[in-house]
Amino acid sequence: MSKEHENSLTVTRESIEKIEPLISDEDEIGITSILIQTLIFTIVLVAIVFFAGAYIREPLTQFAEFIVDKLGWAGVFVGILLTDTLTFPVPPDTYLLMSVATDRDPVTMLIVCSIGSILAGNLAYTLGPHLAKIPFFKHRIEGFRGRGEKLFERYGVWAVVIAALTPIPFSIVCWFSAIYKMNRWKFFLATFARIPRLIGYYWLFVLGWA
Repeated sequence: MSKEHENSLTVTRESIEKIEPLISDEDEIGITSILIQTLIFTIVLVAIVFFAGAYIREPLTQFAEFIVDKLGWAGVFVGILLTDTLTFPVPPDTYLLMSVATDRDPVTMLIVCSIGSILAGNLAYTLGPHLAKIPFFKHRIEGFRGRGEKLFERYGVWAVVIAALTPIPFSIVCWFSAIYKMNRWKFFLATFARIPRLIGYYWLFVLGWA
């Protein structure tokens, strides 16, 4: 084998070794892995909205009208607050879809959802250490602990930003932020990353629903 060929193989091997941590299946918190997960999640979510709009538009719209009329903006706010504090009862994206289906004012909906989500993240931070003592939440925390520790070790406060923008469970990351004693002010600023996430998904839902 020529020296030139050996050098070429060495460079290729070194390049692979550099990018391998980002694409390894075992490295589920690598940026590449997170981006792929987010892309797949987004495609699936928009596809669901598209098929819902194409095949069950009328009953879904009627249901959304009933819920939004009954709950009002205050109900939507409380729903988002509970979801992003405790990871249930329904995903926050559900409220965005209801807004799209019922043709509600997008600015008002996004303001309500954004404020609710940011406050929820900070409430989750406050409650995190206490929730860890409750069996149901302790189970959720322990199930995420391995991934959470790696996430915070690698990204620090940016772990909150990443969770705010991706399918990584936002509320659980907020619990861990308190458990790991993250600086409260830095954490508060990081939760504002929920705003572009909500805006982005809202307009993707609009495109999928049309």
